[in-house]
Amino acid sequence: MSSLDAKTLYKSRFEAAMEIWSRIMKNEVSSRNQLEELLYIVYKQKNVEPFRGLSKIRIYDKEISTVFIVGKYGLGLVDGEVTKAFSNLFNVELRCDEIYQFLKSRNFQLSIDDMEKVRKLLDDNILGLKLEERGFRLLRYVFTGAIMRLMPEEDFVNTYKALATVYPDLAKAFMRYVRFYVAFRVAEDIALGNIKKPEEKKIMKYTYCLRLNLTGCVPHDKLIREIALRVYKVPRKVVDRLFPNEGKGSFIPKAQ
Repeated sequence: MSSLDAKTLYKSRFEAAMEIWSRIMKNEVSSRNQLEELLYIVYKQKNVEPFRGLSKIRIYDKEISTVFIVGKYGLGLVDGEVTKAFSNLFNVELRCDEIYQFLKSRNFQLSIDDMEKVRKLLDDNILGLKLEERGFRLLRYVFTGAIMRLMPEEDFVNTYKALATVYPDLAKAFMRYVRFYVAFRVAEDIALGNIKKPEEKKIMKYTYCLRLNLTGCVPHDKLIREIALRVYKVPRKVVDRLFPNEGKGSFIPKAQ
């Protein structure tokens, strides 16, 4: 599967982000709540589904990361002046990007002082009230960039490893987001027609984990099935053929 092929799956998502940036640059959006509402409207118009997890609460607030990442890493719009002008719209994403850039500057290899710096950066209620929520928010940010081919996949894996190093007690919890990522990549292959048999789907789940060089990251079939149906809008008859043993009811994964 080529990145170019995969990017076609996100064409409407890119277009939605570009439309929203056009409105932002015209000063038509003055608050984060307005941005969240606009994102909802534009996504509905373009039939785009947010990257989905367990909770639907403020799911469009979480999806704002897509707009920011497309603006910064896709369109090159986010420089110092833009960052200052729209910091009220992207306060969450700016903090996530600050942490991400710090990790990259250390090549994701953290000294004791670096780990303390990460703890201080993550100690911010705008990312969530609980530490686990803040870690998930950071992972979602880099996940979004990696899925949309605007950040290296290795950066997502290394962000997980860095968080697991800084917060070893939460390593298992953060691994759920790695499974979420693998589920998306397998669902992508289904949407692109690269997986046509249940056996191929099973192989790909393990192939991605081997590629990421991580254990315990194989996602549940129900999660892959849901993403294929909801996000990539794969025809139900195709999904049912690939997941003959899964129930047909909706399933939302835990802990995103």
